[in-house]
Amino acid sequence: QVSFQVSGGKPIALLRVKVEPQPHVVDQTFRFYHPELTFLKKTIRLPPWHTLPGAPVGMPGGEPEMFVRCSDPDIICETKNMGPGEPQDVFLKVAGGPSPQIKKFFVAIYTDAWLAAPVQIWQFYLHSLQRLDVSCVAGQPPRLSLLLRGTPAPRRVRAFTSHPQELEVDPDGAFLLPANGIQDLYIGVRPRRAGSRFIYLNLVDVESHQLVSSWLLCLSCRQPLVSKAFEISLPAGGGRGCNKRITYTNPYPSPRLYFLCTNRPDLLQFKEDSFQVAGGEMYTIGLRFAPSQGTGEEEILIHINDHEDKNEETFCVKVLY
Repeated sequence: QVSFQVSGGKPIALLRVKVEPQPHVVDQTFRFYHPELTFLKKTIRLPPWHTLPGAPVGMPGGEPEMFVRCSDPDIICETKNMGPGEPQDVFLKVAGGPSPQIKKFFVAIYTDAWLAAPVQIWQFYLHSLQRLDVSCVAGQPPRLSLLLRGTPAPRRVRAFTSHPQELEVDPDGAFLLPANGIQDLYIGVRPRRAGSRFIYLNLVDVESHQLVSSWLLCLSCRQPLVSKAFEISLPAGGGRGCNKRITYTNPYPSPRLYFLCTNRPDLLQFKEDSFQVAGGEMYTIGLRFAPSQGTGEEEILIHINDHEDKNEETFCVKVLY
């Protein structure tokens, strides 16, 4: 309620003001995935001030100074003017909570010292995940188990991953997580290429769509030892694929079962994904190469794994299109 009074204190008007806060108009959204209970430190470069919508035109004295404010007072958010013509950065330091907490906050950017009207509003999401470091060899999937702890009530849950072609989960469908119980979720990592990268794994309640647990898999994958190398030439621009054959000899005196996989299933398929060969005998592996529309070269790895999915040998086929 707002009262307008004359000098003697007598009210001459009364207003009842109803304030309805409106949602922010968000110009940009940032989403970060970070290990739980650690600090996220991030530096984000501000765009040039004259490119921002609503920026003042023809300012006396050149570039305006830029200011930032965060909606969460517990977050360190600051920026410094580095001088004329220099880029300006926003520094953030955010304390992450326990997994699977998601912290949401806003950062407003101003070009006036009174912080009257923001020229940009950025929205941030910080996903806190349980970190799991995985070291492996390409083509040889390590088997791991994750411990699931039940909530006070039983829930039907399902695991979802950011890389379903490289991360297998068991059970792979919906299953019951008993109340206050403990259960294992088995995962198999099958990276197709060497290097380091992140894989995200979420356990979701399929009925309420709530996040139950989240993991950040920090994958470090090494290149396997190549025992044989081949080089073949294939025509480019054709509409039909090409069939080739290579041989493999079982080095053991007893019969063995082998499984085949490749790092480029989009370019290579096998006539049979598994084969059995007697001790010391030779087996012919049938290869089917997909047609290519352009010229160039590709290196395709063929992994020959045993019955436990451990890598026995790796062949490299260099294809010249």
